Amino acid sequence: MFVQAVKDLLDQGVCVDSCSPEGFRPLCIAAFWAYNNIVQQLLDRGADINACNRGTNWTALHCATFQGHGKVIMTLMEHNPDLTIRDNLGRTAVDFASALDGIWPFFAVSGCKRTPKAELIKMDIVKKVETDGKLPSSDRAYFSRPGSAYVIKTQSLYGEKSQNIRQAALNNGDVLTASDPLPSNSRLDSPAFSAWRS
Repeated sequence: MFVQAVKDLLDQGVCVDSCSPEGFRPLCIAAFWAYNNIVQQLLDRGADINACNRGTNWTALHCATFQGHGKVIMTLMEHNPDLTIRDNLGRTAVDFASALDGIWPFFAVSGCKRTPKAELIKMDIVKKVETDGKLPSSDRAYFSRPGSAYVIKTQSLYGEKSQNIRQAALNNGDVLTASDPLPSNSRLDSPAFSAWRS
């Protein structure tokens, strides 16, 4: 369904690298949500593999790596992305991959050097947690390995947490909700952004 909708939009002449009012690019959105068929379709139509979202400066590879989407990462890596692009906080997709054993091999095979844990902590990608066996519900995080004392922090696309509704979504792992405030006429059951909305 989505693949056909994207094809129809592109056939109508919509720019494959357009940017939504919130600063998101179609390739980045598809990579973030693991829509590998759409990622491939956008790349086949000439999407810039290194195009960055506004605000975060995340590429599609940052998005897929942050989410740990191996199949999407493999597709993106076949198009020779620039592995040195840094986000607005100075982090590369390689840095995010360094925190996740499940996707690191995609980067290792490309000759990347794994970022040491101490650096990942400084970059605020992982943090050491002291717990009594449980994480507080307000501190959602993903452990880098079962039994590890290090977690990968959930992060917003713009860095700062915003409104209560968006905060609840962000706390549940939906980092795309941390964009600009909702327009007054928007509904909570509809997306706050559209890559091809003008």
